[in-house]
Amino acid sequence: MNTFNRIVMILLILAAFLVVTIGLFVPAEILAVIRGIADSTLSTLNRIRPEFILPFRALLILCAVFIDVLLIGLLLLQVRGPAKHTLRVQRIGGGEVVVTAESLAERLQYQMDQLADVIGVRARVAPRGGGVDVEVSLQTGGDVNVPEKAEQVLEITRQVVEDKMGLKLARKPRVNVHAMPTPGVPSRAITPARQFQPTSPDQPKTPPA
Repeated sequence: MNTFNRIVMILLILAAFLVVTIGLFVPAEILAVIRGIADSTLSTLNRIRPEFILPFRALLILCAVFIDVLLIGLLLLQVRGPAKHTLRVQRIGGGEVVVTAESLAERLQYQMDQLADVIGVRARVAPRGGGVDVEVSLQTGGDVNVPEKAEQVLEITRQVVEDKMGLKLARKPRVNVHAMPTPGVPSRAITPARQFQPTSPDQPKTPPA
């Protein structure tokens, strides 16, 4: 739905751009075209037989109602903002408890940020087949033991998702580790998708809200 909203907004902006630009550059010609279209439309309406006037007007009213409902729905979606993905807690009986994917991702990031040699961390969480799909991108120091650090991340993920949040992992979490280069060794440029904001040593780590 968010993709659909963006497409609609892009099309509306492009249409407004074209109309405003052309209208201000050649206003007389645009007004003449509009007048010609209006005269042609009025001429067509005047040729409609009397017995078809009411059905034609009813069709126009239905089209107007449909367009109004569509626009109001898009407006409400924009006002409410993007919908948050919710995850259903599996082990709660006698009721239904859900948590947001955003809160789970924040909790994972906070727990992993406490690990030694971790410079930055980003967790992506999405519902998948009644469970949770987790992908973690980790930036560490250059001398870190990657397999050992990955095992710690996997264990933290399991504890947070299953033990603390009462959810279920849909499959094994995916861990992407980027180790910072050791001093004196040139590094290759990191793509923007894998850049992180390093945690400042003087900035205290606070738990997510």
